[in-house]
Amino acid sequence: MLRTLALTACMLLATTDLAAQAEEGSSQSSPDAAYYDFWPGTWYRIVDGVVDTTSTRFHVVRSVHRAAFEETWRLVIDSATTINARALRAWDPGSERWQYVWISAGGLFQIWEGRKVGEDWYIYHEFEIEGERVLSRQAWIPVGPDRLVRISEHSSDGGQTWHVRFREEYARISN
Repeated sequence: MLRTLALTACMLLATTDLAAQAEEGSSQSSPDAAYYDFWPGTWYRIVDGVVDTTSTRFHVVRSVHRAAFEETWRLVIDSATTINARALRAWDPGSERWQYVWISAGGLFQIWEGRKVGEDWYIYHEFEIEGERVLSRQAWIPVGPDRLVRISEHSSDGGQTWHVRFREEYARISN
């Protein structure tokens, strides 16, 4: 009986270890899983060509595997409105795409679906605005060392045409 129990325990540990290795390895199953390797750090918005440490910023750290990130956001909308939020961004090897979940301190909860557009990854989410369905997409596109462009676009025709909502530049600053 003791021998059977020991053998069962060894098999369980081996299976668990193999499953963990397979899960960890699967996060890098595609070259696209490395798209956000530039992502970790603290990013500040560039306003009028100057890094503005009082404006929107986000801090990004790697999470449970190499292609998963935790983000802490401070979005400055105007002089009276600031939104604090958290997000998770991760490569899903099952669907072979980036996925994104965003939660604000005000209780907003959004799930965005990743789609590749050309060489870049965008996240997509559908909203209802004044009774109309609007498709929104955003991207964080690297444009050089420690620089990126964040673009947000809307479409009211299901993605046939896109209108820029905003385009912002960011710089990664060492803390």
